[in-house]
Amino acid sequence: MVNHSISGAGYLFEGLRLIARPGLRRFALIPLLVNILVFSGAIYVGVTQFELLLGSLEASVPSWLSWLDWILWPIFILLLLVLVFYGFSLVANLIASPFNSLLAEKVELVLTGQPLDQGNDYARMLAELIPTLLDEIGKIVYALLWAIPFLMLLFVPVVGALLWFLYTAWILVVQYSDYPMGNHGLKFREMRRRLRGRRTLSLSFGAAAAGMGMIPVLNFLLMPSAVAGATAMWVREFKDATNYQGPHESKVATRHVLLAINHLSGRISGEILAGPLRGQALEQTATEDLLELLRTCYLTDAESAEALEVYLSRERGHRIDEPPPRHRPEAAPQPQAAPMDGHEARAILGIAPDAGLDEIKTAHRRLMQRLHPDRGGSDYLAAKVNEAKQVLMS
Repeated sequence: MVNHSISGAGYLFEGLRLIARPGLRRFALIPLLVNILVFSGAIYVGVTQFELLLGSLEASVPSWLSWLDWILWPIFILLLLVLVFYGFSLVANLIASPFNSLLAEKVELVLTGQPLDQGNDYARMLAELIPTLLDEIGKIVYALLWAIPFLMLLFVPVVGALLWFLYTAWILVVQYSDYPMGNHGLKFREMRRRLRGRRTLSLSFGAAAAGMGMIPVLNFLLMPSAVAGATAMWVREFKDATNYQGPHESKVATRHVLLAINHLSGRISGEILAGPLRGQALEQTATEDLLELLRTCYLTDAESAEALEVYLSRERGHRIDEPPPRHRPEAAPQPQAAPMDGHEARAILGIAPDAGLDEIKTAHRRLMQRLHPDRGGSDYLAAKVNEAKQVLMS
């Protein structure tokens, strides 16, 4: 893992390489086209209005005040750069936000060794269009509110420019980190808390993004590169920072395995809880080792066997057509599972301890849309989700 002070900049350059990979090019194409169109339009409008404004001023200012041009030109150019660059970034990211979330998901699949999901990605993206745009508007409001004091300091020599650059670096890392973190259900406040915990890493990434955005032609690649780079930084630096369970994640635990279901992507990850491979992530365990664990669970732990079957089927494409009987020999009967309690039920539905009845019903409905057997889901997980709802509604 990279841990020196310029590692954030390194992740941005890694993102530039990632979007050139054959499996990711098509997901980076739309953000790239949005970047080019919005930036070109912003430059054209900015230059045109700048020329009109200067012509109007020259016509109205007396000739003996012509020396003011030497003061006004730098100010106008500075304002033009600020308005075009930042206005372009906000608008471009707003338009491309659904595609950026999809790009972040695909980059993470590549980086974590999982095969690309060739499902109906764009249909899911359209279904999540409105929530994604609302989140993006929230980020814009956050950026604009914080811009006010820094704009007031911008004309303070040296210090003002330095503070503005640091503000820019922070806003950019917040902007682009939100895509991979948001895919895991992290709230905006939690995301900022994690980034503040690694300030040097975060600001170096944002500073590199700000610098890249000021280089002609190369700035067209900023948005997809920054999304891919922020995803790489999330996977290697932030993903395992805590055991945070967001509102878009469900957890189902058995004696041998823990399954974590992402509501947004439908992906299942998890951890081995017992046996020689205890503590190892399911996604980092070889299929042969999982099958060996499955054979053990067939003899000793029926519920864990069902959970492993779900994971192997959904994430590894390995279906068990004729599983052996799931029971322990009579000499050593399998213990009865404890009844589900409220804590486990909330973890399965992915809801907060204070969630109300409407939130319980919404979470149940959302999960059943993902996990119902008629939609390619699992009998085992669907039964768990139904049981969780019954526990919390009773």
